[in-house]
Amino acid sequence: MSILLLVMCLGSLSEEVDSIRDEYRFSGYTFQWSRGLYLSMYEPVSILIYPDAGLEGVLCGVGGDAVLDLHLELNRGNVIIIDESPDDLPVLQFVTGEEPGAYSVEVTALEMLYGATADSVYVFFAMRPVVEEIEFLVSVEPDSAITGE
Repeated sequence: MSILLLVMCLGSLSEEVDSIRDEYRFSGYTFQWSRGLYLSMYEPVSILIYPDAGLEGVLCGVGGDAVLDLHLELNRGNVIIIDESPDDLPVLQFVTGEEPGAYSVEVTALEMLYGATADSVYVFFAMRPVVEEIEFLVSVEPDSAITGE
């Protein structure tokens, strides 16, 4: 019975995650990884992710119906990015740099509704190549036909 309940909860949550990922795809991000988890409150779960080099994007967590505050932390060496505000949909922006490598993701359910002590969450990242800004400033003298000279 509990397995059936878990499947039903993950079904509606996965549909919500699919719609969020579709919005990122529409904005030029390519979906690269996702994981469904079942979290007990105050018990952090650590995951390693391996995004490619030269990318920018987001790491997102999506809490189930009972999750009120989902804490998300991304760590690679001396770079630590933490979700600072209470939210059931934390989003961390990051850039992978020139070298591919492992990132540690820590996910913790800090607060839940309805007296729940555990619920399902999804964690995913969406990435795209880093876009370098090009300046189009070229100094030219104004055309005499425009200035009337």
